[in-house]
Amino acid sequence: MAKTDLHVHSSFSEHPSEWFLKHLGAAESYTDPETVYSRARAAGMDFVTLTDHNRIDGALILKEKHPDDTFISVEATAYFPEDKCKIHVLIYGLSENEFSQVQKARENIFDLRDYIKNAGLAYSIAHAAYPVNGQGRLTEEHLEKLILLFDVFEGINGSRDGYTNKKWLGSLRSLTPSYIEVLRGKHRIEPMSSTPWIKGITGGSDDHAAIFIGKTFTEAEASNPYEFIEAVRDRCSNAAGRHNDYKGLAFALYKIAYDYSQSKSTKDSSSLLSKITSFIFEEKPFDLSTGLKISKIKHFDKKKHGSISGHLVGLIDALKNSPEEGIGEKLDIVYSKISAIADSFFSSVLRSLEKDLTNGDIESVIKSISSSIPGIFLSMPFFSTLSNMYRCRSVINNFSAVVSGGSQKPRRILWFTDTINDLNGVSVTLKNMCWAAYKHNADIKAAACVDPSDRPADIPPNVINLPAIYNFTMPYYENISIKFPSALESLRLIYDYEPDEIYVSTPGPVGIFGLLAAKMLGLKCTGIYHTDFAAQASHIIKDESAVSLVDSFAKWFYSLIDSIKVPTKEYIKILEERGYDSKKMSVFRRGIDSSLFSPRAGGRTVIKEYFGIKDGLNLVYSGRISQDKNLDFLLDVFSEFLETGVKANLILLGDGPYLHGLMKRVDGQSRVFFGGSLSQQALPALYSGCDIFVFPSTTDTFGMAVLEAQCCGLPAIVSSTGGPKELIMDVETGFVAMSNDSQDWLESIKRLAYLHDSEPLRFAEMKKFAREYAVSRFNWKSVIDEITGTISSDAEKVAILAD
Repeated sequence: MAKTDLHVHSSFSEHPSEWFLKHLGAAESYTDPETVYSRARAAGMDFVTLTDHNRIDGALILKEKHPDDTFISVEATAYFPEDKCKIHVLIYGLSENEFSQVQKARENIFDLRDYIKNAGLAYSIAHAAYPVNGQGRLTEEHLEKLILLFDVFEGINGSRDGYTNKKWLGSLRSLTPSYIEVLRGKHRIEPMSSTPWIKGITGGSDDHAAIFIGKTFTEAEASNPYEFIEAVRDRCSNAAGRHNDYKGLAFALYKIAYDYSQSKSTKDSSSLLSKITSFIFEEKPFDLSTGLKISKIKHFDKKKHGSISGHLVGLIDALKNSPEEGIGEKLDIVYSKISAIADSFFSSVLRSLEKDLTNGDIESVIKSISSSIPGIFLSMPFFSTLSNMYRCRSVINNFSAVVSGGSQKPRRILWFTDTINDLNGVSVTLKNMCWAAYKHNADIKAAACVDPSDRPADIPPNVINLPAIYNFTMPYYENISIKFPSALESLRLIYDYEPDEIYVSTPGPVGIFGLLAAKMLGLKCTGIYHTDFAAQASHIIKDESAVSLVDSFAKWFYSLIDSIKVPTKEYIKILEERGYDSKKMSVFRRGIDSSLFSPRAGGRTVIKEYFGIKDGLNLVYSGRISQDKNLDFLLDVFSEFLETGVKANLILLGDGPYLHGLMKRVDGQSRVFFGGSLSQQALPALYSGCDIFVFPSTTDTFGMAVLEAQCCGLPAIVSSTGGPKELIMDVETGFVAMSNDSQDWLESIKRLAYLHDSEPLRFAEMKKFAREYAVSRFNWKSVIDEITGTISSDAEKVAILAD
């Protein structure tokens, strides 16, 4: 069985498509044709060819020097005439005259197909599912037309990832005569042959940097180049070898950058990039001159770049001691060290920014931002190549589902959040959702910066840790630490998980990274509007300009998101009035663990033992203790209630930035109790020992604590502003009191107190209905099925009946 790498580039492929190479001013390849030949033969290739873009100069050189085991080929750029969608067509064994005809015909892919067919040329459609024009141009219809127009396709492209190659190969092998007939009728295109459902397969490295030559190849029974070309033309070949990943593709870009720096004297020759690439790609022993270079780097501006120079030395030492199997073995070493170097740049910049912003030094802020450019530039090839890898996912997934006749698999969700272990509703909601997804084997994972050495037991197994490079404390929220994730290490985790859709819960550094990742990968991004930051800021900061800045930032963030999930219909209206796009918005349903949050026997005893309470009606609030929760208003209402002569207690459960201020205000008040931070497991017993749940907040978009209390059978009083009012049935499971209206709140409390004391059976019915209403409306399984696109058996029955 003969082997040939049927997709290789040389220095005659000149025009790069990658941003990184364009920015450098580099060509697409600097590999000499003779280098391609020697490396292909060394890799075990029986025959060698070059497939440069629209040129055969390099192939002619090889053919002249090695006439017995080479042949002339080209990668022709062709266009669909209706929309100029580019397709790369590999054509093998052609003459100079045939190349001239190909050049004329390639402007129209239909003309090129006809010429190839009439001339009897061997060919293969390169990386058919990859959008050469860029994201958005290639569609499933283009693939359908290619299936009719051509019979030979590249099955393994060595620059594409395994996911894409395997999906495409699977689609080609799933073709049937009936499906071809459907396409023929749809597009009015005559197929290339009488058996167009049988496709020939080729493989090639698509190498531009002399790194992966011969690692991906085509196999066919042949004893000479002519027989090999015949086998490809007759659909008697197959593909074998390696798939690539984004790290390997980025490695190739670094190699091209190195080749560029060696090709002539450039202004970048002494840059950080040049230093790194020279140590990676110079195939020389680590001799005395290398030691001198290392010594020089060790003294490289230690005041500003101490950690960076240390990582450079670490990279060099690691490469020095790396195995000798080949340059491809260095991928993981290079990736981890470049990640560390980039992280050092970014963390240094973030430290400077925090200091300069605090001091109001705008000039230093600008300098700090500009100093991050080397870190950005070092990281960019990895972002660029991962984007390349994902560019065709949606098209190939849709096409594959149709060809195979199967339904789309459940969506794999990656959910970014800046808070997963804090004392707020967002953390509680996400932890509960992740636990529910884990228990139901749903493909949902959350991505957050969680210290692996101090990972709490209640963090679900499906929470991915994004390594943090820097953190700072939120102003006015001293107990909340905002963490910045490592860009390249986070990128690695995203690639390993292969999400179909990205969710974002917070507009902090982790959420912003999730949004950028979605844009970069061409994935749908759904944002959850958990928190009304502007409303919270207006209660806490008391500065209109700062509140306006917070509001503007939130609007900007959510304007970039494809779909916005809002906790309640009420908040959809509120956000629409503020200028948010209502067409993007829908209600984000939530669930609750109704087995955990349920009435508990002996709750009254727990309350008495925990707080030392002996008698009276127990009112309870649960949630973050902060000024935006309107707790000062609640204390005023409670004081008025006590003045009516009733015996009652107010229990405040939770922690937060206003806890000490609130405790100081009620100092000496014997009927107000503070529970502090409590686990979810402790809450049901405490709820069960109380009589009325009170939640005066006007800024909450949902109010998870209200739902928890209702599930434990507590009638609730909530404000008429915000989301919590949609969690209860007014009069049936509690009361909706006018926001900040102390008289209405007082009357609502008195009404429930009356029912509790004078109509215990009716009060018991209200408690029972509160739980039933909450449990029936908030079910995690149905929420998860909706998020992942899974249809339950009940839903399927409904659909069948509807048909």
